[in-house]
Formats: sequence, C-alpha cells, structure tokens
Amino acid sequence: MIYQVPQDTGSVSIIFFILVLLLNIGITLFFMNLGDKMQVIKHRRLFFSCSLIPGNIFVLIVFLIEFVNFSSIYLTTFLISIIISLVFGQFIKIIAYRTIPREKINEKLMKLEKDKDLLEVRNLKVYYPLLGGFLKRQIGSVKAVDGVSLKIKSGQTLGIVGESGCGKTTLAKALLGLVEIESGEIIFQGKKIDIKKYPRELREKIQIVFQDPDASLNPRMKVIDIITESLKNLYGITDKKELRKHALRLLNSVSLKREHLDRYPDEFSGGQKQRVVIARALATNPNLIILDEPTSALDVSVQAQILNLLKNLQRTYNYGYLFITHNLSVVQYIADHIAVMYLGRIVEFGSTEQIFSNPVHPYTKALLNSDIKIDPDDQEIKFVIEGEVPTPINPPPGCHFNPRCECCVESCRSEIPRFIEIEPDHYVCCHLYDHQYKDQVRESLIIK
Repeated sequence: MIYQVPQDTGSVSIIFFILVLLLNIGITLFFMNLGDKMQVIKHRRLFFSCSLIPGNIFVLIVFLIEFVNFSSIYLTTFLISIIISLVFGQFIKIIAYRTIPREKINEKLMKLEKDKDLLEVRNLKVYYPLLGGFLKRQIGSVKAVDGVSLKIKSGQTLGIVGESGCGKTTLAKALLGLVEIESGEIIFQGKKIDIKKYPRELREKIQIVFQDPDASLNPRMKVIDIITESLKNLYGITDKKELRKHALRLLNSVSLKREHLDRYPDEFSGGQKQRVVIARALATNPNLIILDEPTSALDVSVQAQILNLLKNLQRTYNYGYLFITHNLSVVQYIADHIAVMYLGRIVEFGSTEQIFSNPVHPYTKALLNSDIKIDPDDQEIKFVIEGEVPTPINPPPGCHFNPRCECCVESCRSEIPRFIEIEPDHYVCCHLYDHQYKDQVRESLIIK
C-alpha cells in the first residue's frame, strides 16, 4: 500500500496565514517600542497602527493569490513582510519623533510668580483595603488619610507635622499619584485634576525628595544618568551632549561640580547624595516639591546645609514646598505655615508663629511639650503623651484624639469636630472652641 501525502487544504492555509500575521504584528510592535523617545509620543496608538498596515497588507495579498499553496511559501512571505514592516516602521518613528514638544525644555530653571495658588486639596481620603479569608475579600480598610484639606502657594512652605503613622507620607504619595485615592479633589494651578487618571503633566510639575538618599539613588547608575533619567523619559532627549549640559546646570544649582557627573552614589557623602536627589527633582522645572523628611538621615551640620540650600532655591525660583517632618525645630526654621496631622486628619493649621506661640489643639500642645530640649542640669523627660495611637483600621468615633485628650467632652466621642477660625488664618478642629458646645465644655471643665 502506497501512502500519499495529503494535499494542502484551505484550513491549513488559514492557520499559516494567521500565524504569519501574529508574528508580523508582534515583531513590528516590539521594534516600535524600542527607544526612550517612544514613550513620550502623544499619539502612540495611531503611529503603531500605521506601522502594521504595509506588512499585513502584503501578507493578505499573497494569501489571496496563493491560497492553496500558502503553507509552502509562508516562510518567504513572513520574511518579506517583516522587512517591509520594519522599514516602514522606522519611517513612522522618524515622523513620530518630530511631534515631541521640545519647546518644554528650558535652558534655565523657571522662576515662578510669588504668592500664586499652586495646590489645593479638598477632603482627600486614601484607604488601603484589608483582605482576608480564603477568597481574599475585603474585610475592612486602613484609613491612612481621612479627609485632608490644605492649600499651598508659590514661594511658600507648608510643614506637615505629626507622630509616625499619622498619614504624612501617604498624603505625599497621593499627591504624586503613587497610591489610589478613595475620594476628594486635587486642584493644581486652578485646574481640577482627575484623581483616577493621573496626568503626565502633573508628574513634571510635582517632584519629591525622599527621606533616605541611599535608598532613592540607584547604586549602579552614574550621577549624570540619575539626574537626566526624567529628561529621557518625559521629554525624549537622547543626545548625550544635551543631556550633559542640562545635568551640569542642575548640579551647579545645588553647589556640586562638573567632576561629580561621572561618579557613582557610593562615592558621595550623605549630604552630597541628598543634593543629587534635589538636582534630580529640579530636572523637570517643577512648581511644587514634596520634601519627605529630607534631613532626618543626615548629620546635624549637614542638615543645616541642606535646609539653607532649599531656602535659597525657594528664594530664587519661588518653588512651593510641602515639607513633611517630625522634627519641630526643622519645621520652625523652614516653614511658613504648619498643618498638624493626627491619625489621617489635620487638627490644627496656622502660620509657624501662631502654632509655636499660641498652640490651641490639645494634640498640638502635647507635641510641642514633648519636644526634648538639651539641658545639662536637667536631663529628665518631663512630658510624654499618654496612651497609644489608635489603629487607623478602626479609629475612634468623633475626634480621633479623644482617648488621649485630657480635655475631652461628650461630643468629642460622637461627633467629628469642624474647623474653627480662632484668629486670622489660624484654624483648629476641636469642640472646645466651637460655640455650639460651649455649655457642655463649661460643665465638663467644672466636673474635672
């Protein structure tokens, strides 16, 4: 019996046709994605779709003409279609690169107009879901930020102070789009931001300086690559001479020199590393810089250098700062206004002078009293805030500070206090200063 090889069928040709199309699309898209510039193209999908048309049309034409014998010529068809797609794709890339808005790159750091509204946050909430059970369903949430409102102007510094775990860093991450926001509004330079879709323009205008420079710098990258990484990713600059020029300009702004460009982070001191981090933050000409305890990992003498550098930069370019710290001495030196935060909420807001000379909220008074002063004749710690910080998973009802407050009244345990203006630009969130509860407060103080 003689075995005969079955002739090509339509189904086999269709299978090879689909295989060639998928391979051609995959390789073409991979080629189009190569390069730092492609991620800053505004209409990427349109350019990618155009690059797929010639090669796929060629495959379709060959398939229709050689339908019966397509399985025997599929390899040749695939190679020719790939050559066509790659050649046309390179042509599309050249066109796409010309659409990059290069006018955004400024030769000098931009100076802002002073006392203009930069950022306004209204009732911002950030909840982290708690998952449990076999199916990992949500059984609760961590209320890290629970209704925060604040405002920052150009040329001014807003200090955020509070105990560890009160939500300071989570607030910063929410403003940077690094965590999902439960609800609230973010208004930047008069424009309301879509909190569900963080815009690329905002990533340029809001930058951050992290707490630990060792952890925020890649030890395998040179300083020039660290500083210019955002210029590559956001603006598509790949010319080495241009990148070096911008990097040197930024290093000069933070008092570093040309020879520091080609060094690795482990060749710097702690203060120099933090200067590199600041230079990286300045690369995109931001309007607002978030400083998340930028001096806590540094020596005292180096802290003074970094703080003076930040004040000089602000004085020159009118940057707005959101300064997060637990060091009251630092915030007193650098901040124009202070917001005291406790368990996800702001409990008092005012100018630096008002907060330090006339603290109103019991928690603010406790914070200031617990600040340790160096006294060689008296080394005993005289004041400690009683009680433990409640869990943000199940915070106390009403005022969150009521379990630790010596002045707590009945309404503090059931009703959330509203902001009261006790003097111009000085606000407190406490029932003790609300006229609605003055009789209750008087009776409670008499009993105590």
